[in-house]
Amino acid sequence: MEKRRAAYPPGSEVLWTVGLRGLSDITYASMDPSVQGDNNALGQLISKAIADQMQIVRSIHPDAQFITSLWMEGARLVQQGDLTIPSEVSTVWADDGYGYLQDKGQVTKGQGAYYHVAVMNGRANQLTEIVPVERIFSELGRYIKAGATQYVLLNTSDIRPVPLTIRAVMDTAWKGLPSGGPEAADDYVRGWARAEFGAPAALKVAEVYKEYFRALAHFDEPAREYGDQLYHTEARQMMLTYMIAPPLYAIPSQAPQWVPPHIFGLGAYEKQTDSGWLSDTVQREIVQCGDAQPRWDALWKKALEAEPLVAAERRPFYRAHVLAMVAINRESNRMLLGVAKAIQQAQSGKSSEARQEATLALQALDEINRAEMAAEYGKWKNWYRGDWLTGVYRTRQMLEIFSQFLSDHLTHLAPPVFWDGWEAYYHIMHYEGDRSADVN
Repeated sequence: MEKRRAAYPPGSEVLWTVGLRGLSDITYASMDPSVQGDNNALGQLISKAIADQMQIVRSIHPDAQFITSLWMEGARLVQQGDLTIPSEVSTVWADDGYGYLQDKGQVTKGQGAYYHVAVMNGRANQLTEIVPVERIFSELGRYIKAGATQYVLLNTSDIRPVPLTIRAVMDTAWKGLPSGGPEAADDYVRGWARAEFGAPAALKVAEVYKEYFRALAHFDEPAREYGDQLYHTEARQMMLTYMIAPPLYAIPSQAPQWVPPHIFGLGAYEKQTDSGWLSDTVQREIVQCGDAQPRWDALWKKALEAEPLVAAERRPFYRAHVLAMVAINRESNRMLLGVAKAIQQAQSGKSSEARQEATLALQALDEINRAEMAAEYGKWKNWYRGDWLTGVYRTRQMLEIFSQFLSDHLTHLAPPVFWDGWEAYYHIMHYEGDRSADVN
């Protein structure tokens, strides 16, 4: 059976990926109690799995080539010395979802990169661009300089929302870094704007892109951008935490299907939500989103002013990629600010002011809906109906209940459950069904 899995038709070009992770994009340690909390044991187990996998493949394909992608715990295990990659395997370092490759300066010749321009993590982007072109050039430039050009994989999550950064990564992968030094990124974006929107609009639209990446709020160090997911994930968690005392619960996604619901905060990549978390988050977002909102408002004005300069036949794409992108982030920022202020006012006993802030937050979601409808031209009709991952519609549902709760604490509550990921992957997996790609 093992050998049959390694069998492909003669003449097939196959690059074999080896390694060991758990299901649903989490560490294998989550599924095996014998290695939980023991990085050395986990590293040894992964090393054995890699060796076994290579032996199986080489029993049929003696000249097989291998890679292993170091996503999340893989990079940490290598950096700690708990996992050693065989010399015959090309090490592929992944980024963190924000375009920062995780090698911590350890990348060497013959290695490669697994790069994201969008990622599903509850905080990054699904509907809009997030990774600055400067970062793409800087990070991939390090790899080119090191000779780590054996392999590159680009993860787009969805393709439609991120065409600028897809093009920047793939142009760099195929052609190398553009000339121009510190100005290379600005030159590249101007060239993109000229090609997509016409020469008369190029300078103005390039400036819109530049200000767009500057408008995004940031967290952590190095600076990571607020993605469209963050606004909505955090707003829903804040509202549910305010309305319902812990514990709250989480329903895992559909892969694997046997993982039971659990108390929220105990699952992979989850943070416990309680009154302390809520207070800290409210204060932080009032500052962060409050500081960012004037930047978004100024950018929106610039984006509208540039639209008449765009070639007529390219204006639908401008509305879809530029105006919708700015509107989604601008109004999501306004929504999160409104939710944070509403909770703060409610905690201070100012019910009327809290309801007013909640109303403003709902109006921001109306603006997102209008921008998305304007972006659904031609074959893209109903595109945003499939927004199960950022979940703007889910935020609206929660916000409507929250608004009622501010007036009447005995109103019907939302279930004390986070199930966004479950819904998303239920739709995705049932859409896929038993279909598979023919690789022959």
